[in-house]
Parts: sequence; structure tokens; C-alpha cells
Amino acid sequence: MASTALRASAPTMMARSPKPRTPVTTPATSLPRRAPGPPSTRSAQQQQQRRRRQRLPSAPSRGSAVVPAALRNIDPPEALLFDCDGVLLESEAVGHRESFNAAFKEEEALKPDAHEWSEEEYGRWLKIGGGKERMDAYFRSVEATQNPYRTLKDEGARRELLLRLHKRKTDLFMERVESGAMPLRPGVRRLVEEAIGRGVKVAVCSTSNERAVTAIVRHLLGPEVFAAMPVFAGDVVARKKPSPDVYLLAAERLGVDPARCVVVEDSEIGLAAGRAAGMRVVVTKSRYTEDERFEGADAVFDCIGEKGDERFSLDDLTTPGPLGDSSSRAAVLEEE
Repeated sequence: MASTALRASAPTMMARSPKPRTPVTTPATSLPRRAPGPPSTRSAQQQQQRRRRQRLPSAPSRGSAVVPAALRNIDPPEALLFDCDGVLLESEAVGHRESFNAAFKEEEALKPDAHEWSEEEYGRWLKIGGGKERMDAYFRSVEATQNPYRTLKDEGARRELLLRLHKRKTDLFMERVESGAMPLRPGVRRLVEEAIGRGVKVAVCSTSNERAVTAIVRHLLGPEVFAAMPVFAGDVVARKKPSPDVYLLAAERLGVDPARCVVVEDSEIGLAAGRAAGMRVVVTKSRYTEDERFEGADAVFDCIGEKGDERFSLDDLTTPGPLGDSSSRAAVLEEE
């Protein structure tokens, strides 16, 4: 086994595992000291939670986990805010990409040119948040030689085409969701239901179409979770990720402090949005983001993990308040 160091600002949580290892601790000068609370607040439950955060997990099977040092308080988050694609389910390659390609084939305005995103090419366009924005950037990149933008010059007409294509793509994507072709990622249901059961608010914050995200939550998580898990998605904000707008809107609508929110993301774009909102960010890598660096994330895992194989649970997501710049360190354990 080899271990390398990765610096991540203001880590907040520890992953748990039935196989404890020697803990990695942060030098005393790295985290600000808190004044001790009154004796009445030092309950057995608090002490138990502190002891639990001293344990290190076994590194996940797919590579590495960031293991922050123990925190000096145990405030639970007020809300967990989940990205959708890549976090709730692996939907980009199978769901979105194939739905875009099918919509391209049907659209007369694109002919006689053929447009089809390979998995590799689609991964590059994912750096742009939002489906309409992604298509617009792609069509502009080939405008000199290919339709639709080679012949379609009016910006209003271009906008109408993007809306039409995106609506058809969303219809095709929802058919895939409703067919059950794309299951939830490991541990998503467990963590969402754990949060709801403990009174922690949950929501989905995504750049994807609101209708598609709503269908995912309703069909894959069920009516009870759907009733408790609002969706903030699509054009609900003018600026999409990496802008923090969707996360700030969710905090406002839920009536929670952004500093007491934990975001679960899978991409550097989402990480930047969560951090810009002043929130803690846990990353669960996905198919298209497993090679991204995620500098500044509070923790990085391969997935959330099912019960018995969980990478983290609600008790691990403690939040010490506003984010600092670089007041503490995390360690990466990497299996070779």
C-alpha cells in the first residue's frame, strides 16, 4: 500500500468502515480551538460520535478516499443537497448522451449532416453545464462546415431550435428513466432516508431539465421521498454551475444556513458551485469524473456505499460553520 498526501481545505467528515486503521490526525495548530462547552452538553452520545470520527476506513475498491482529521464539534447538517446526474445515478453516458444522439437524428434542421457524440466526446462537452448550453457550444464549434448553424444564422431561430431539441431529448431521457434502465448509485437511498428520518432537509440541485430530474426522484426514490425532497433544476436560476446560484436558492427556500449545508457532487463544476455557496462538499466520483482532481473538496469517495459497505453516513457529516481558506488538511489513502 502506498499513501500520498492531498491538501483539501476545511475538511468536515470521516468515512466509516468495519476495518479501522491507524488514524491520521491534524496538527493542533491546523484547526482553530473551540472554547469548551458547559459540562451539561458533553453527553455520552457526543463522546461516542467523537470516538467514531477517530477511525480511518479501508480504502474503497476503486481507488482512494479522502480522510479528514477529526473535527472539534458535532453539529449535524441542516440540509443535504444532492446533484443528480452522476450522484443519484450514472445517467450521463447511457441516459443523456444516447438521448441527445437520438434527438439529433430526428431533427430535420441538422440534416444532411450527422451529429453523434461518442462517449469520449460527450465527456468533453460535459464541462459545460446545462443541456441547451452544451448543444449551443457544440453547434458553434462546427458552424463553419456543418448544419444547423452553418445555414441557421438568426439567434432567435437558433434558440427555438435548441428548445425544440432539448424538449425532445428530455422526452427520450424520461422514457429511459421510467423503464428502470438506470438504477440508483450505491448508498443513495440509504443516506437520503437516513437524513429524512433524522429531520435533516434534503433536496436535489441540478443543471439538468427540471422535468427529467423530477422523474428520477419520483420513479427511483419513490413517492414518500419525492414528497420530502424538492427539486431545484434546469432554468430555475439564470446562471448554472459552477455559479453557486442553485445551491443558494435551495438554502433560501429550505430556510437553512448555507454554512450548515453539505453538498454531494461528482464533478469539479459542481464542487466549485458548492464551495462558492459557502457549503461543505463531498464528492462521489462518477464515470466521467473519476480522473478529476477535486482540489478543495472536503472528502472524495468512489460512492456513498450501501449499509455494511458505506463510505460515510449522516453522523459523519458534521459541519463546523463557515468555510475557512486552508485551516486544515486531509490525507488520501490509496490502494495499489
